[in-house]
Amino acid sequence: MAEGCCASIIKTLLFIFNFIFWLAGAVLLGVGIWLRVDPGVAQVVSGELNMTWFYNACYVLIAAGAITMIVGFLGCCGAIKESKCMLILFFILLLLIFAAEIVAAVLAFMFRAKSEQVLSDMMNKTLQEDYKGPKAQDPTSAAWNYVQIIFGCCGTKGYGDWLTSDWVTNQGQGTRMNFPSSCCVRDKLTLDNLPKNETACYLNPDDPMYMNSGGCFEKMKSEFQQKILIIAIVGIAIAAVMILGMVFSICMVRNMEENTRM
Repeated sequence: MAEGCCASIIKTLLFIFNFIFWLAGAVLLGVGIWLRVDPGVAQVVSGELNMTWFYNACYVLIAAGAITMIVGFLGCCGAIKESKCMLILFFILLLLIFAAEIVAAVLAFMFRAKSEQVLSDMMNKTLQEDYKGPKAQDPTSAAWNYVQIIFGCCGTKGYGDWLTSDWVTNQGQGTRMNFPSSCCVRDKLTLDNLPKNETACYLNPDDPMYMNSGGCFEKMKSEFQQKILIIAIVGIAIAAVMILGMVFSICMVRNMEENTRM
């Protein structure tokens, strides 16, 4: 009687776990889609800033979420039907996903500093060589103007980065601008909003009342770290649920084998 009660509890717990696992997969899928379609992320990632690797990460999240939902559904069916074959397959798939998640986390940690350096170098290169002006419509110029307005920043590390750029050095002396107008403070962080005081901005570039303070690299890094933190929290929660699922599935399979021998 006690063994039957225990088996019933394990079956119920396994079903609940797989339902939670299915929901976790849905969350992971949702986070991946959100990062892929978020307008702010899209404006930064697109164009010649060449950050399409971020979209690849989003696709991985979307695929992982979809696979997790399928595995969760498989586990639910295995628990309800008490199918040994489905439960073993569920355990194997769960173990593979768990191992892949650990490998991905380790690689992300190992290459974090390198990815930050790649981003910094890429920003410097596009700023120095490819920027065409505040009103230019090419992808690189539009991306830089968007980033500086929306993030409230200027240059990679500061407005001084613009002084050596091709865009500044190629200007005529009479109309020379030492940095784009997108570096100037706006009342609202929107692309169609004019600078608060463009003249004062160019006359007093060190005054945070008129000039965006700080470089864009640190502010972009902070923005991405916030999104990565969300991904990490979701990943840790899913990993914890995976361990419970593997334990419950093995317990249920063993219980089914003991009942068969009896």
